[in-house]
Amino acid sequence: MPIPGILAVAAIAAAAWVAGVRVPLLGAPVLALLAGLIIRNGAGAMAALGPGVDFTLKRLLRLAIILYGATLSFAQVIQIGTGSFVVIAVTIVFALGLTWLFGRWLRAPAGLVNLIGVGTAICGATAIITIGPIIESTEEEIAFAVTTIFLFNMLAVVVYPLLGHVWSLPDSVYGVWAGAAIHDTSSVLAASFVFSEPAGKVATVVKLTRTLALVPLALIYGLAHSYARSGGRPGGARVNLVKIFPWFILWFVLAALLNSAGLVGPDGGRWASLTGKFLVVMVMAAVGLSADLKRMREIGLRPLYIGLAASVMIAVVSIVLIRVVVE
Repeated sequence: MPIPGILAVAAIAAAAWVAGVRVPLLGAPVLALLAGLIIRNGAGAMAALGPGVDFTLKRLLRLAIILYGATLSFAQVIQIGTGSFVVIAVTIVFALGLTWLFGRWLRAPAGLVNLIGVGTAICGATAIITIGPIIESTEEEIAFAVTTIFLFNMLAVVVYPLLGHVWSLPDSVYGVWAGAAIHDTSSVLAASFVFSEPAGKVATVVKLTRTLALVPLALIYGLAHSYARSGGRPGGARVNLVKIFPWFILWFVLAALLNSAGLVGPDGGRWASLTGKFLVVMVMAAVGLSADLKRMREIGLRPLYIGLAASVMIAVVSIVLIRVVVE
């Protein structure tokens, strides 16, 4: 029965939610992950919680992603303009390419490199926990990737506003930069609204537009992973599109379409946002309860080097692009 595990995950998530209000720099998702890691590696694996933890990682994760879609609007894509769209697209491609190159150079585990890549390129932990199951990543890889992204999110919240003021960036330019280069949505909001309210509004739209890239990326990663499992041979095992297709992404798109058409409404949007955020916190607690720190230590510091290099480079590339294309 999954009930004991779900209740345990929900209890950890609730405690992390309350603590996250008091420690906003860390936030509820990271606190839930840390709590889960401490419990799992302090008390050991608890078989009674296993079914509920698995249910959270598979079913509730998908529900969280679908609800997140109900907070997005395709109309926002039109608002940002062609220049900003070019910046977003190039930055995403650059982030994915850089993490892959650095990963090959440092000989880091391919699955972990992919997770750091999507976390850097799209929307931090949300992208990681979405793509992770599609490419069959281990819980240790997911936990390590989330932790890596979190560290550079914290740095971004401090460094980006300082650089924006030092360089005297206009609100619109800074907003596009923060929205296109900072990983996690909450960090984008923190780093942009502290700069100015106009910058925060621009950054929010850019970031939400960037998040929509999660849809095609989920399909691409699913196809690529299935092809790799077949041995990379066109004549090998057939790729079953129905089996590998991440159907919850289709519901994610449908939810975004309903919101774009005004059918979700302000109250529905707030409910979807709040519920989805809490489910994400539950998922992070479940990841922590499933991850083995000993196996994480075996990976070493290479992922941190990859995350650092990718974060710095996309910050540079995006601001240069903005200067050339947007201004």
